[in-house]
Amino acid sequence: MRYLKSKKNSRFLSFITILSICGVMLGVTSMIVVLSVMDGFEAELKKRLIASDLHVLITPTSKVPGFDRGFVSQSAVNEKQIISNLKDPAQVSSFWPIVGTEAILKAGKKVTGAVVKGVTDERLARLQAQMIETADPQMLVHRERGENIRLPGVIVGQELAFEMGLIPGDQVTLISPTETEGPMGSVPRMKRFVVEGIYRSGIPEQELHTVFMRAQAARSFLRRSDVVSYWEVTLRDFDKAAKTAREIQLAAPAFRVQDWNELNSHLFASLRLERIAMSIALAFIVIVASFNIVTTLTLMVLEKKREISILKAMGARHGQVAAIFLAEGLLIGGIGIAGGLGLGFIVSLVLRRYEFIQLPEIYYDRTLPVTFDPWYYAAIGIAALVIVLIACLYPSQRAARLAPLDGIRFGS
Repeated sequence: MRYLKSKKNSRFLSFITILSICGVMLGVTSMIVVLSVMDGFEAELKKRLIASDLHVLITPTSKVPGFDRGFVSQSAVNEKQIISNLKDPAQVSSFWPIVGTEAILKAGKKVTGAVVKGVTDERLARLQAQMIETADPQMLVHRERGENIRLPGVIVGQELAFEMGLIPGDQVTLISPTETEGPMGSVPRMKRFVVEGIYRSGIPEQELHTVFMRAQAARSFLRRSDVVSYWEVTLRDFDKAAKTAREIQLAAPAFRVQDWNELNSHLFASLRLERIAMSIALAFIVIVASFNIVTTLTLMVLEKKREISILKAMGARHGQVAAIFLAEGLLIGGIGIAGGLGLGFIVSLVLRRYEFIQLPEIYYDRTLPVTFDPWYYAAIGIAALVIVLIACLYPSQRAARLAPLDGIRFGS
């Protein structure tokens, strides 16, 4: 420890030592806080995916009998048989048939693309929990040519409602890309609907593009009866989706089966890439701070040249001398790392508990989501220690190579 104490007239060395500790501490703190927040965003995203009910997707292929442009008969899948073939049948919470298609949604002069999902009444009832606005039943009835006409309803996402300026009770027109033969040739299918409600799922992409309606209304719009586009499976244990998907694939080889992770692989890959990029960028703070440790130890070697020479003259081996300065560097870095881990935990805890940083409305989390992962703390601490260790090698080896006579003759 006494080697950390510089000579009375060498305040600069003490200042560099403090600067080195603060630099390492700042780098470790930054990595802890940033990665905790990024991990928090990923955890919140997974929570929303759990709430979306789409844990496993079963899509028909051309190998399925009766396959016609993405549609098959509802009887093409024997739900009970598939579930019974699973190792844990109780894992399946729900098995939803979906009548889906892509369409163009027109509201006044505004036009946008949309994914239409025709769902069962039971599935629609579960969607009620996400509804933030609903239309009065009287709004669904419109008077036209002296008659009261009840238009089929659609439920749109909050993002889409904001984009198109929609409120419950507004009329919209859905235009199907599937053409219908008429007297004037092929024309796209068009049908009017009324906005029955607005939902908020917390998944921006879904809210902006997905429109829900009753399955019968979707079949009427597509002019197809008793058809299904795909099946959405909800599980009781979200984390067992990959295993369950593999088992369903074995039971239904003619279908394509994907779990939630595969369906959102591009999104999670992007998050992982961002996390790696941020880790590398923030690691440079620790690397720069390590250069200060190199400077500190180098100056310390020059200052303690006489003492080092005396130790070597008394029989100290190269490794013993190098170990002294290696320990000095690790002590400086260790103090910074420990301080950084502690400060990072405190900052993360404050951000999580007091939520004083408010995010703009474009984000679905009003405050920064923060998670505490012990593995992150361990990994960051070990990585920072390795960087410090590498930085200490040069000055410690320089001290070990110092000739005893040179230090005694020229040392101060």
